[in-house]
Amino acid sequence: MVSGHDVDTRLIPPTEMLIDGSSSPEQFIKFGEGFLEYFLRPRAMLTPDGAILDLGCGNGSVARALTRYLSPAGRYEGLDIHGDSVEWLKEQYAPYANFGFTHANVYNKMYNPEGPHRAAEYRFPFSDGLFDVVLLKSVFTHMMPADVRCYLKQTARVLKTGGRSLITYFLLNDESRRFMAAGRDKMSLTHEFEGDPLCRVANPEVPEHVVAHDERRIRQYYAEAGFSPCEMTLGDWCGRRALLGLQDVIIAIKE
Repeated sequence: MVSGHDVDTRLIPPTEMLIDGSSSPEQFIKFGEGFLEYFLRPRAMLTPDGAILDLGCGNGSVARALTRYLSPAGRYEGLDIHGDSVEWLKEQYAPYANFGFTHANVYNKMYNPEGPHRAAEYRFPFSDGLFDVVLLKSVFTHMMPADVRCYLKQTARVLKTGGRSLITYFLLNDESRRFMAAGRDKMSLTHEFEGDPLCRVANPEVPEHVVAHDERRIRQYYAEAGFSPCEMTLGDWCGRRALLGLQDVIIAIKE
């Protein structure tokens, strides 16, 4: 058994690995704890005995928070394209038998340019109906439409019937487009991706850097995958006022 003090020191990554939106150990802890408190437990309905897939687990901010929440009967699986982060997480979480981490060696021009597998054809390395909750935090904000479509279908496949997905986005809709036209967009999403008006990027040379997707098309993808969205929380990325952070969040139930 690892004590709370050991958790705080062992599972906080070194400074050079703080690449998931945090710039200090304090921010790293606050980010993971906040996501558990505001989204995973009350909205995604993750129970201590539940099974969660953290797709795009990064350097483990959510994983660290869940070591204090999941019971021994619960299960956590982290999947990420950044191989060095996955190896570090495997080492640090060795004492936690119900926590696992897997490298998804998928191509991404910004984060994994040597990856041999295309995201639009990738199959998650887990069996059908295994998880109660699937989390994709800051994943689809770095993926192109065909990749998002594939990942939503895979998310539905590995979820139990009635299970929930919690996914963050930059969503293009009438409101966000008005703010963007007024110059209030924090992400500088000024370019159409390959002439597609339903997908905007900040850097055409490295489109995966920041990506925004049309809300209506995303909802079509959910329907195709067998999801029913049940809650949406809007972020402040486009300049609107928001209470719970930068990105938009959609929670959906597998039908």
